[in-house]
Amino acid sequence: MRLQLFWLVSLAFTLTVACGQPGADGEGQTTAADPAAESPASAEASEAAEAAVEAPKPAVEVVLWHAYRAAEKVALEEVVAGINDSSTSVKIRAQAVPYDPFVDKVTITIPRGQGPDLFIFAHNMIGAWAEEELLESLSKAVDSETLRWFLPETVTPLVHEGNLYGLPLAFKSLVLFHNKKLLPEVPVSMDLLVPKLVEIQKANPGVHGLVAEAGLLYNHAPWMHAFGGVVFDEGGQPALDSEGQRRAAAWVRSLHKEHKVLPSGMTGFMVSSLFNEGKAAVALNGPWFRAELSESLDVGVAVIPSLEGRFSKPFLGVEAVFVSRQSKNKEAAIEAARLLAGASSAKVRMEKGKQPVAHRETLEAGAKADPMLGVFLEQAATAVPMSARPEMQLVWSTMDMALQGIVYGEKKPDAALKSAQDKVKADISKRGR
Repeated sequence: MRLQLFWLVSLAFTLTVACGQPGADGEGQTTAADPAAESPASAEASEAAEAAVEAPKPAVEVVLWHAYRAAEKVALEEVVAGINDSSTSVKIRAQAVPYDPFVDKVTITIPRGQGPDLFIFAHNMIGAWAEEELLESLSKAVDSETLRWFLPETVTPLVHEGNLYGLPLAFKSLVLFHNKKLLPEVPVSMDLLVPKLVEIQKANPGVHGLVAEAGLLYNHAPWMHAFGGVVFDEGGQPALDSEGQRRAAAWVRSLHKEHKVLPSGMTGFMVSSLFNEGKAAVALNGPWFRAELSESLDVGVAVIPSLEGRFSKPFLGVEAVFVSRQSKNKEAAIEAARLLAGASSAKVRMEKGKQPVAHRETLEAGAKADPMLGVFLEQAATAVPMSARPEMQLVWSTMDMALQGIVYGEKKPDAALKSAQDKVKADISKRGR
């Protein structure tokens, strides 16, 4: 409803501006002088003034920060080069910034006027960055017609407290990658999949059933949501020790402790290595995993199977381009953002960078030729957008520690989740909430 209201207000604003211009019979219209009455000197001055008006303005350069690597970086560089070749009004200077310090660099440099004009990042920081006045609202700069370019589920997470703060480039969520040699088809439910993984391990010594960083909240989300767990309740309070949370944690623990299909000590590198070596039947991972896959493997992708009759809903992250509130070239930065999010850019990022792009028509066309993109589109329909509340930043590490202790250690779900709940509530209280 809030987004619909924004669209209506934006459209009304556009119409008001358009209708407010003086018309052919409008008041304040000036009458052109008779050319025959002009003196030669005034004619020359007029021609000089007209030439000055018509002279093109130099293109404005804006600085773009991003944390892309590998194929995504190559694709973005091609997009930027194309914009710089074709645009006469804006030029983009792209700078790659390592992912780990990215948030800190944005948070520190923008208030000092030393940061980028625009940058690319996931939507989950919007609440904190808007609160710190780092982001320029795009509500008046972007009309409803532009927003219709995108999948609705990629626009809604970019609206915070009634303001639109970014334009969506891509969306990312977990899906299930499977080695077709070991598991030709993925069953529709985890209740059916887990026994199959046990059988695969017995028949193939040294092969793991499921490889995933299961001790991370981001990767735990599908199971948490399937059991009815949420991070924040309807009142905005942490809900980390609910019945659904406890059941989800206990279930994942059983994959490791009882069924023994989930190995411990997994890192992103290890997940990639084991899967590419043919030592894992399935991997829980996102679209970035595609660039790491061995060409020698016959790999399939499936939506995450249901759990106890409910959808396994991963988090949905929307990668967007944001404009700095401190940019000295906001108009050019907004134009650059629009070009980066447009159809031609989306096509390159989808085909070269293998991104599930937010541009609806581009993605739907691409999914016909690339079945993997179709799976990500299908998964997005049930995924849950990551919370953009500032308090969410106080949840991640605390829940990660609790889950690691439950799944791989000896901590009991009840006690570990109660401790996590108490800590997050205390941390939120300290920040004045």
